[in-house]
Amino acid sequence: MASSSSLSDDLTCSVCLFIFTDPVILFCGHSFCRECITLSLKSSNQCPQCRATVPTDRMDFTTNHILKSLAEKAKETQKIKHSEAAVGFCPEHDEKLKLFCVTDQQLTCIICRDCERHEGHRFKPVKEAAASLRKELEALLEKDSCDISAVEHLAKSQNEEIRKSKEKAEQLRIQIGSQFQEMHQFLKKREDEIMNETLQILRVS
Repeated sequence: MASSSSLSDDLTCSVCLFIFTDPVILFCGHSFCRECITLSLKSSNQCPQCRATVPTDRMDFTTNHILKSLAEKAKETQKIKHSEAAVGFCPEHDEKLKLFCVTDQQLTCIICRDCERHEGHRFKPVKEAAASLRKELEALLEKDSCDISAVEHLAKSQNEEIRKSKEKAEQLRIQIGSQFQEMHQFLKKREDEIMNETLQILRVS
């Protein structure tokens, strides 16, 4: 199973070095925060990771929904871990925040649990909630890593197809130009022959 450090690396934008926010995927297969890549491309039209050229007329980037889901869960886990480490107190009841309200996605104290606004809500101990989210995140990342690889492979394949298409188009352009030149020479030659034949007929006449 993936370690916490590798999870953090996989979900970190290489531009801002923070967990992805609204991640988008480029044609080359690499992903960045939408704001990060938009700002980066203002100074250079290259992917910050592989230096592949990013067409300036294709700035409507596609959201990487897999990474977005994983990043949001990673932020939830991070938030719980930080709160757990801080061992904060409830501002309303001055009690330690020992519980995590699954329904409201927030830390609460024991007294909050029995309040009317949390009636019918699900609660977990902070440590259990953090461990549960961490496991869910690791499972999702492990399950969807093959999907991310497939997207990257597809992007590379599409790039290769575009490169081949460009090569074929260039070859066709050269071939058409060559045939046009040959046709032009043939017509010029034929024109000269007709002119010579016409002159000969006029002389005989």
